Amino acid sequence: MTVNVQTEERGQLLAFLNSLKANKGAEGLRPHIRVVSKGLFVDERGISALVELYHLWLERESQGIARKPLDKCFQWLFQEREPLRYYLVEGKNTLIGSIIPIPISNPQQFGLPYYLGSLLSASDYLHPADPILNKIPKLEVTRGKGGAEWIVLTRGSKIVVTEKLARDFSLLIKSSRFVERRYPDAMKTLAGALQLLVTLVRRSRPVPRSFPLIVPFDVKSSKSKGVRMAGKFMFIEERGALVRILELNGRNLSGFLRSELVRAPREKLGSFKLTPKHRDLMGFYESFGKRRSVHARAFAEFEEAIRRTRDARERFQGFFSSAECFEKFSSLYQMSTPIEAHKIRSTIERYGVSGHSYTACGGWIFVLDRGQVLVRVIARHIRLTGHRRGAS
Repeated sequence: MTVNVQTEERGQLLAFLNSLKANKGAEGLRPHIRVVSKGLFVDERGISALVELYHLWLERESQGIARKPLDKCFQWLFQEREPLRYYLVEGKNTLIGSIIPIPISNPQQFGLPYYLGSLLSASDYLHPADPILNKIPKLEVTRGKGGAEWIVLTRGSKIVVTEKLARDFSLLIKSSRFVERRYPDAMKTLAGALQLLVTLVRRSRPVPRSFPLIVPFDVKSSKSKGVRMAGKFMFIEERGALVRILELNGRNLSGFLRSELVRAPREKLGSFKLTPKHRDLMGFYESFGKRRSVHARAFAEFEEAIRRTRDARERFQGFFSSAECFEKFSSLYQMSTPIEAHKIRSTIERYGVSGHSYTACGGWIFVLDRGQVLVRVIARHIRLTGHRRGAS
């Protein structure tokens, strides 16, 4: 019943399309609209004018009964507050806009400009005419072997960003809660992702090899690759061009650590066995017929903490790999002994964690759930960003 009502209501928009042909006020809108098989494509430059025309038409047709504010009209027309963006390419003319979904069988029937080709989704296609790119200052565009390349000017240097790297970054940030919270527009289109990428590259600073930082094994062993950081985003460059982007945070950090351990020599893992690709559990130790599993988040928390340790016995002297980090993690965890919760209550409350049981080794606390899965790691001597302040 609801589906039929919605279909009927959308069908009423056919009358609105028919009205545009005879509406003299819509003449200036014609260059910005195209009737397509999925509805009415509206170029971004004509959206406001079209919404106003629909607002007036609705009030006139309903004799003043149906009154919707402009923002409600927009949402009703496009069926979303933030509709998807598309490119409509006609020879050298490119329109960038969104679709008002309307059931249409014959785009030519309305006497309006129409388009019978396929639209290109801006979420996975990048057109050089996109106004988002034109808003980025001092960005040079060239053509490389693999497609478009952008030359990003940073302090004292130029860094080349390829179209492939822009696509890789767009995929990376789809799993980034930080970007979702701070830069949601970057997740909607490839152009938006490139805009954020350029911003971060310009903010990034080179990191000396003497600084304790986890890096891919091939970077640690390379003499030609360098590392730049902007917040928790790592940019790996070689001979003035970006070759890889990582986010040392959340699921992207866990995924990076796991992928590096898969390639690590067997002896680096000791008795630990990696699970096949699993969303959460990274692997397990097995002894005397019992398994002790490790959650990916626990190892990621250890990696973040070990980077900030001031203990000379624990601190890495420069770049280190995931395998080297795991060796240190595994040693501390396996040497840890059970500790009663009341003895560390202030610490676990300060970090906002809870578990079924706990073990400790030095300043490290390992939190286990009812199934004896290691789910969290706390460093009592290190306060990580985001943890609540409280009694120590």
